[in-house]
Amino acid sequence: MIILRFVYVEGFWQKLIRFDSDEPDGYSHVEAVTTDGKYLGAHTEGVEARPMDWDAGKFAKEQFMLLPATDAQTAKWQHYLRAVIGEPYDFGAIAAFVSHFDMRQKHHVICSALQTLALRWCEYFPRNLEIPAHRISVRDLRLGLRMRPDTRVITKDDPIFAAHIAQG
Repeated sequence: MIILRFVYVEGFWQKLIRFDSDEPDGYSHVEAVTTDGKYLGAHTEGVEARPMDWDAGKFAKEQFMLLPATDAQTAKWQHYLRAVIGEPYDFGAIAAFVSHFDMRQKHHVICSALQTLALRWCEYFPRNLEIPAHRISVRDLRLGLRMRPDTRVITKDDPIFAAHIAQG
């Protein structure tokens, strides 16, 4: 199984993300919940695997999404994410959401692109995506995944959550 964490964050870059998606109160960041109990995502400091208490409750809201996947898909997804730890953040891709010009930087990544690329790598999507990963916002990824009938929203208290992080 794959678990993603969507959060609402206040900040300049997050406001740009939400402005472009026309979702002022929407989620502005997404990160993976790894099987060793870390949140792995693209942050302004780059791609990092952080302890689960790294944010100390600073987010206004969070949502965990369970994506049913085979063991092989989960392993490939997590392998991809771990392989890109240290990759720099793509500030140009965020600016491109607002400007609609291709301002992305090669070998840099934003949070939604990172998760999209990892899901693409493990062949989670039933079809090829028609736009590049750096153009998929947090909102786009969340809504696209929610359209699948097998996707579930869970909480940290759900036994499935505990079972997932106990695998590591």
